[in-house]
Amino acid sequence: MWKDNSGIKSTQGFLYPYNLMTSWESPKEGILNIYLDNSMIFNQDGMLQSYQTHEDELRIMGIVMFESVGEKSPELESVTFATEDGKNSGTYSRARTGADPNDRKAWANEKYVQWLSGMNDVYESMCHAEITTLDVYRSCLPDDPHAYVDKVTSPAFGELVVTIKDGPWLDGTYDTPASSFVSSNMLIKINDKAAVGEQVEKLTVIARNGEDTDTALREDWLQ
Repeated sequence: MWKDNSGIKSTQGFLYPYNLMTSWESPKEGILNIYLDNSMIFNQDGMLQSYQTHEDELRIMGIVMFESVGEKSPELESVTFATEDGKNSGTYSRARTGADPNDRKAWANEKYVQWLSGMNDVYESMCHAEITTLDVYRSCLPDDPHAYVDKVTSPAFGELVVTIKDGPWLDGTYDTPASSFVSSNMLIKINDKAAVGEQVEKLTVIARNGEDTDTALREDWLQ
């Protein structure tokens, strides 16, 4: 599916380093492991940030694959890219919790977990810590309003309402306003991990005790 979506005839038609794929396997349903030739030169194009690691680059490769096939492959849970010698690997995951989609509280919590996983994908190396809680993220970026998400609820299927509590972000670098900054970013990060039927269609952020609100719609971010 990935090859067909890319309009090529074989994996050799992918750009470097994707054309270094030598084999792939699925040890169990939903899990995909893809192996690359050990000759891979990391950050060959020089595009990675100084703090990003080999794991980040391999995880980004998983993200690229998910962007191609993930939405229409609901069974796919995680993709791991690794060199054949096992010295380097990176995994991109949907971070599902198994929530009943009809359970508003459980569904909202799953979307929160997926969002936090998306934040970890981006900031783990920069923060030098796995971001499993907002406290970890807050210690790294104390003036980012994302670090002060206080409540995530779902009034209806496909909808999320996120409340941000006051904190050091007020009148800071990222207060632009905070609601629009967080709403679109949160929507995108969650839906990057979602398959058909699992996306957030509407996400509303409430900040400054209701004085700052914004709603992001999935339809506005569709390509």
